[in-house]
Amino acid sequence: MAHTSSTWPKLRTAGLIGVNMLTSEQLDVCRQLASKGGEKFRGLRWAPSPGGAPMLEEALAWIECEIDAEHEAGDHVIVVCRVRHLGNRPTQAPLLFFRGGYGSFAE
Repeated sequence: MAHTSSTWPKLRTAGLIGVNMLTSEQLDVCRQLASKGGEKFRGLRWAPSPGGAPMLEEALAWIECEIDAEHEAGDHVIVVCRVRHLGNRPTQAPLLFFRGGYGSFAE
């Protein structure tokens, strides 16, 4: 997480993080959540995880975790989390990001 992130202080305070693995059909969702500021979840359907973290209803999989440790790494912070709950809906291919671009697995 970059030291300049406006989202990280809010996540740190919450102590509970929801990680959503998106499908190959959710590039627009990825871009919305990665945007700076604003209402990142506006217009997205989600439900709370067992602990209350937002989990996207159409996500391929989700992980609810709690912050365990933080490590300074230059201009970023490496955040280590402990998994509390997880689930999946394996109905589509995952959205992959690699070397600055989006793609999918080749079969």
